[in-house]
Amino acid sequence: MIRWLCALSLLVLPASCSSSQSNTLTGSESQVYDLSFNSVTISLQMSYVRVTYVGSSGDPAILTVNIADITDPSNSTIYLTMLVGSQLRGDLQNLNGGGCGNTTQLMIARGTVVFDQVPKVGETLSGQFNATLTDGYTLDGTFSEKVVAATISAP
Repeated sequence: MIRWLCALSLLVLPASCSSSQSNTLTGSESQVYDLSFNSVTISLQMSYVRVTYVGSSGDPAILTVNIADITDPSNSTIYLTMLVGSQLRGDLQNLNGGGCGNTTQLMIARGTVVFDQVPKVGETLSGQFNATLTDGYTLDGTFSEKVVAATISAP
């Protein structure tokens, strides 16, 4: 019986490791608005990487990171509140979080992002971010998706 259970667990575990479980969005910001989403898109233009958690009635989180001046962004802790020129390296927004159709700027007090690879168009980029907002709420996410080329305006 124990051998049968062990064999069954080997069959079930790989099935539970789907790519959809690689994309998560959690944190106490869920007390302010719904963090549910259907998919993740990752865009790259020049030095800007944008990770968008796409929901059915809005995007609960849009993380834009400027990786300019980072020699090797793979497996490096990137601080979202560092300055690149006069702009913050990271920017967080949500679209329609309050149900009013507006884009809301989420002000980051502290936060980091780690990309598992160098972001390249056509390749899968995985990683995770953690942010504490100036209002004290948190927003954390993981992502894994193929990078597409896109026009991204600076935050």
